Amino acid sequence: MNTLKSFFVLIAMSLTTVLVSQATINPAIQATLDGFVEASNNGDWDKAFDYMYPKMFEQVSKQDLVDLMQSTEEDGMSISMDNVKITSTSVPMEENGETFVRVEYAFDMEVEIAAGGIYDHPKATMGMEQQFQTLYGASNVKWDESGKEFNVRARKSMMAINTGDDVWKMVEINTDQTALMEHLFPASVLEALVNVE
Repeated sequence: MNTLKSFFVLIAMSLTTVLVSQATINPAIQATLDGFVEASNNGDWDKAFDYMYPKMFEQVSKQDLVDLMQSTEEDGMSISMDNVKITSTSVPMEENGETFVRVEYAFDMEVEIAAGGIYDHPKATMGMEQQFQTLYGASNVKWDESGKEFNVRARKSMMAINTGDDVWKMVEINTDQTALMEHLFPASVLEALVNVE
């Protein structure tokens, strides 16, 4: 798997980790999460990415992400999420006519590798394991060779953005991708809600 494809698979996989909240949050944010969860769990990537912050598609097209996730599944990798809980949300911040809320969450992720598929190779699984360990911590990543499955426990951050008329969109916060974060968020939001880790 080439580096660019690997990067976008990890972004897409991270996006699919935003599942049902156990915390009390804005019902409109909850509705966005619920819609995203249902669509991604059903493999309806076109609908799932409708919940993504539109500015993301200025960097990579929605159709490219849909095609990437579909080809990943066709090539023998499937992703499922469970036990996702929102652990905290920030105070809403208004900027340029939009409202930003940082959302912290924890989740369990299973990544199944189809026997005989292109990912069913020691070099491929080792590469994925290293990437997962970098993202989520080595102690939170388990590889089950006999079941061809990664089990990952993780904590991540997302931004919920009200783009108007109480319509909320989501995007992953990834401070390692400085240029992308600067493109997505105003400087004041970067300072107050993104670069706080």
